[in-house]
Amino acid sequence: MSVFSDFRADRQIQRLLDAGDLGEAQAQKRLEKLRSLGDAGVRRLLHGLGDASGEGLSRTMELLRCLVCDKTLPVFLQALSDTNPTQVDRVTQILEEARGFDPNPLARAFRDPHVSKSALVRVLHAHRARLNASLLLREAYELPPLDRNALFRVVDEVADEVVLPDLMSRASGKDPVIRRMVVRVLRRFDTPAVRAILQERLSDEDRGVRGAALEALMALGAVDMDAASLCALLHDPDINVQQKAIDAIIKLDDPHIMRPLLPVLQDESEYVRRAAVEVLNGVGNASNIKELLVSIKDEDWWVRARSADALAQIGGPRVVRAVVELIRDEDEFVRRSAVEILNSTRDETALTYLIDALEDSDWWVRERAVDALGSIGNTAAVPALLKMLDRDADAAPVVVRALARLQDDRAVEPLIQRLADGDRAVCLEAMNALVDLADARTAGDILTAVRRVSAAGDSELQDMARDASARLEARFAVSSLGQGVSGQALPEATSMLDSDTGQIAVTRTGADETAAGTRRLSFHGAGLDLEALKPGETLGERYRFIRRVGKGAFGTVLLMEDVMISETIILKVMNPQLAADEEMIKRFVQELRLSRKITHENVIRIYDFLTVQGVLAISMEYFPSSTLGVVLKQERPMPQDRAVGFAACIAAGIGAAHQVGVIHRDLKPGNVLINNREQLKIVDFGIASVTGSADTRLTRTGILIGTPKYMAPEQVTGRKITHSADIYALGVMLYEMITGQVPYSGEDQMAIMYQHVQGQATPPHEISPGIDRELSAIVMTMMAVNPEDRYPTMRDVRKTLLEFQQERWA
Repeated sequence: MSVFSDFRADRQIQRLLDAGDLGEAQAQKRLEKLRSLGDAGVRRLLHGLGDASGEGLSRTMELLRCLVCDKTLPVFLQALSDTNPTQVDRVTQILEEARGFDPNPLARAFRDPHVSKSALVRVLHAHRARLNASLLLREAYELPPLDRNALFRVVDEVADEVVLPDLMSRASGKDPVIRRMVVRVLRRFDTPAVRAILQERLSDEDRGVRGAALEALMALGAVDMDAASLCALLHDPDINVQQKAIDAIIKLDDPHIMRPLLPVLQDESEYVRRAAVEVLNGVGNASNIKELLVSIKDEDWWVRARSADALAQIGGPRVVRAVVELIRDEDEFVRRSAVEILNSTRDETALTYLIDALEDSDWWVRERAVDALGSIGNTAAVPALLKMLDRDADAAPVVVRALARLQDDRAVEPLIQRLADGDRAVCLEAMNALVDLADARTAGDILTAVRRVSAAGDSELQDMARDASARLEARFAVSSLGQGVSGQALPEATSMLDSDTGQIAVTRTGADETAAGTRRLSFHGAGLDLEALKPGETLGERYRFIRRVGKGAFGTVLLMEDVMISETIILKVMNPQLAADEEMIKRFVQELRLSRKITHENVIRIYDFLTVQGVLAISMEYFPSSTLGVVLKQERPMPQDRAVGFAACIAAGIGAAHQVGVIHRDLKPGNVLINNREQLKIVDFGIASVTGSADTRLTRTGILIGTPKYMAPEQVTGRKITHSADIYALGVMLYEMITGQVPYSGEDQMAIMYQHVQGQATPPHEISPGIDRELSAIVMTMMAVNPEDRYPTMRDVRKTLLEFQQERWA
C-alpha cells in the first residue's frame, strides 16, 4: 500500500511540476488527488527540497505551499527538526507564506526539543494577525525558561486586552523569569493600573524585573514619574538597572534635576556617585551649571571634583561658553571650579579667558589657569606666561612647567636667567624645561648655564645639573659638553629610569662611554664590580653567576646558581646608596621577616637577606617568566576573561600577604611575573615600604618611590597606607588590562599623582563598549578614591572576580 501510494504521489508530483499554472483547473484536480494521498506527496516533495535549485526549487516550494494544511502540518513541523539548515530555512519560508492552516498549534511545537525555535518564531511572526494570545500564553507558562522566552517574543507582539488581566496577575507571581517577561509585555498597555504595577515592580527583588519595569515605564512615556523617584534608582546595585535609570533621567530632562541629584552625589558609595556624574554628563547645560557649583560649594572635595569633572566631560561648545563666563564670576569658588573644568576640556575657545585669569586675585585660579594654558598648547599664551614669571614668584615653578610644554624658544633666555636667581625650586624646574626646549642653536648656551649650577649649587642641584648635561650630550653634538668651568671633566652621575616601573634612581658612580654614546652603570662596593662579572664566576664561594637579569631603583638583579643546594635562584643586589642608610636597612630587615612568612603559589618565595663580598642582597625563588608589563605590550587590551583570571590570582597572592601583615605598596605590572603556562607570581614585597615608608620621595638618595601610574591617593597625599592601597593598585592594573591604557596619564609624574587624588577616571565600559558593565563597576569600586569605598579585603576582591568569571564564562 505504501509503495503504491508513493508511486501515485510521484506521478502526480511530476505532472504538477510540469504544469504551467497551478491555478488551472487540470492542475487543481491533480492537487486534490495528491492531497487525497495524505502526507505521502508532502514527504516526497520535502525529501528533495534540500537539493533542489533554480526553477525546480521554485516549483517545489510552490507545490508545498499549496499542500500545507492542518492535516499535513505535523509533517512540516517534523521537517523543522532537520539537521540541514538549508532544508529548515526553506520549510520555514513555506510555512511563512502558506495560508491554508491554523498557526496556533505551532505553539505546542515549542515543547519539542528538536524543532528549531527560531524557525517557529519566524512562522508565528508571519501569522501574528491570526494568533490567539491567550492560547500562546497558556503554552508559554508550561515551557522551560529558554523556550518560554522565545514564545514570549511572539506573545509580546500579539497580546491584547483579552489577556491583560492574566498578565497583570502574573506580574507579581513567584517565578522571576515569568515576572520579567510579563512586565515587558505590559508596556503595550498604557493604563493607570498597568503603570501602578510597573511602578511597584521597580522595587522587585529580581534585577531583571526592575530593569524591565523601568524600560516599560519609559516606553509608555512616563511623564508622571518625578525626578526624585528616578534618582532613587541610581542606588540600584545592578549596573544595568542603574544605567537604565540614568537614561530615563536624561530623557526626562527635568530643569530642576540638580535638587534630587545632589544627595546622590554625596552617597557613600562611589558606584552610586558615579551614576550621578553620568547623569550630569547627559543633562548639564548653561542654565544649571552655576546652580550646581553653588549648591556643592560646602560639600566635600570629592563631590566638588566629581561634579566639575562631569561638566568637563560634557565638553560641548555650549557648555564651554557657559563655563568661560563663570571664570569671571564674583564667587571665588565658582571661579576655581570653572578653571578646573577648563583644565579638563582643553578647549581653545577658552584661551583668552584663561590668559585673563593669570591676573586673578586667587592664587589657585592663577596657577590652574597656567596649567590649562600648558595643556591647550597654543603658543599665543607664551608672552602672558613670561610676564607672570616675572611678577608672581610663588607661581614661577608652575609657569616654567607650562612653558616647557608649549615648546616655544622665546622661553629659553628667560629660563636661563632663572637658573641664577637663587630660587632652588624654580632652578630645578628650569633645568628640566631647558633640556626639553634645547635645540642645536641653544644647546651650548644652556649647557654653560647648567655648568654654573653644577659648580655652585647644593648636592641635589648638582646631581640635577649633571643629569641635565648627560641628557643634552645624548641629544646634541656640542663640543663643550662634559667639561667643567676649569675645563676638567665633570664628575658623572647616571640617571637610571626603569622604563617598566617609572622609578628613578640617581647614583654617583663611575660611568664609561660606549661607542653608542650611552653610559654603562657600575656599582662599586667592597671591591665588587657587578658589571665586570663573567658567567661561571662565584660570589661568596656559594653563588655562581649565570647572567644579569636587569636593573631597577632597588639595585641589580642577577641570575645565580646556589652551588650548595644546586638550585637556580635570583639575587637582588642592593643599590649602595640604599645600603649606606642604617635606618633603612633596619626597616628593610623587619619587612623581610614578615615577607618570608608569605607562602602562596602566586608569590615569589624570599629566602634570605645576606651580605655577599661586601654588598647587601636578597636571595629569592627563580621563576622563568615575563612581566605582566611585557605581556601588556604584546596584547593590549587583553581579553576580559584572561584579565580577570590574572587579577584573581594577584588578589589571592596579595591576600595571603595581607593575612601576615605585609602590604606590597608598589603593586604594578612590572612586579607581576607570568610564565608560558599562564602561572603568575608577585615579586618585590616590602621593598617600596622600606625605601619609601609614607613618603613619595627620599631626597637623600634621589629615588622616587612608588609608581605614579598605580599609586593610591593616600600614598600620594602621605596619609597612612593600609592594605587598601594594594586593592587600588590592582584595580588600576585590571583597568589597564581590559582597556589597554592606564586610567591616568600625563607629561609629568606629579600631574599623574594629582589625577589619582581627584579620581576622575573614565569607566572602562565608556572607553570600549565591549567591556562588560559589571566588570567596569568592579574595577571602579577597587579604584575608589576613598579607601572605605573599596572592597574591604583582597579576599572580597578575589571572591567578586571569581563569581563574575563563573557567571560570564563558566
